[in-house]
Amino acid sequence: MTHDAAFYFANLGADVARCANAAKQNDDVRYDDSLSRAYRTLDALREASRPEAYEEGLLMLRGLAIARSTPEALAFFQSSLNSIIGAFLTRLT
Repeated sequence: MTHDAAFYFANLGADVARCANAAKQNDDVRYDDSLSRAYRTLDALREASRPEAYEEGLLMLRGLAIARSTPEALAFFQSSLNSIIGAFLTRLT
C-alpha cells in the first residue's frame, strides 16, 4: 500500500462530496470548481500506481453524474458515499 493512494482516494471522496453538496444546492459554479478539483485528484491517484483505486475513483465520479438526475438519487448517493469511501480505504491499507 502506498500512503499516497489512500491519501488521494480520501481527498477524491471529499471532492465528490463537495460536488454532491453543490448539486443539491443547485450551485453550478461550486459544482464545476469541485468537479475540476476531483479530476485533478483523480489524475494524482492514477500516478499513485494503484489501478484499483483509480478505477474506483472513476466509478465514484460516474455515480455522481448519474445521481444528479434526480434529488432522490442524489440523496441516496450522498448517504452512501462515506461508507463506500471508508470500505475502499480499508482495502488500500
